[in-house]
Amino acid sequence: MRSVKTASTRPQSTDVFVQPDLRYSTHVFVLRDSHRRPFESAYEGPFEVLQRESKYYIVDKNGTNDSISIDRLKAAYLEGNPIYVDFPSVQSHNTTPTLIIPQPTTNIRDDTPNVSENKLKTTRSGRRVRFPEHLNDYCT
Repeated sequence: MRSVKTASTRPQSTDVFVQPDLRYSTHVFVLRDSHRRPFESAYEGPFEVLQRESKYYIVDKNGTNDSISIDRLKAAYLEGNPIYVDFPSVQSHNTTPTLIIPQPTTNIRDDTPNVSENKLKTTRSGRRVRFPEHLNDYCT
C-alpha cells in the first residue's frame, strides 16, 4: 500500500473568455444568472461603467453602484449617445381615436360565374362534399 500514490486532482482553473473591447466600452451588458422565462434575454442593460479594476467593474445599475465580475460582462456597442425615452404612465384624453372606414370599390361588371345549386360542392383538394338535406338552407 505504501507504493501506491494518490491520483492528482484535475486542474480547476478554467479560462474565461473576455471580450477585447470590454476594457474600452463605456456601457456593458450584465449576464443574468437567474432562471429565465422563454424568450427572455440572457443579459440586462446596457449599464454605464464607472470604474474598471482587473477582475471586476463598478457599474451604475439603475442608480446603485454594483461591482460585477468581468466574467459576467459583455461590451455594449451604442450608436452615438444613448437615448432615454420617458413614456407617460397615463395617456392623455385630448386625442380621440378616429375611425377610418374604407370606401367600397365599385365593379362595373360581375365576374362571379353562375353556379347551379344542383352541382356537388368540392373541396380544394377535389373531394366531393354532400351536405345533409335539412342543412341546405345554411350552405351557400
